[in-house]
Amino acid sequence: MNNLFKNWDSGRIIRLILSIGLSIYAIVSKDYGFFFLAGLFLLQAVFNLSCCGAGGCASSGTDSQNQVFKGEIEEYKPGKK
Repeated sequence: MNNLFKNWDSGRIIRLILSIGLSIYAIVSKDYGFFFLAGLFLLQAVFNLSCCGAGGCASSGTDSQNQVFKGEIEEYKPGKK
């Protein structure tokens, strides 16, 4: 439960503000179909979900930097023919 209120980044804040704005618009315009969209953004903000799931779009920083063509490309030596 405590994880829901931690690590609020800009994406979560934007989704929360968007859900509040859509809720207000749905009430003012009496177009209650927008409540569905507002609820979707609210769930994404509270549970830190996105299109890819919780943290699914993040890349892992633990991979080591490997040289791709180290053994395949010969070093250039201008005097050698």
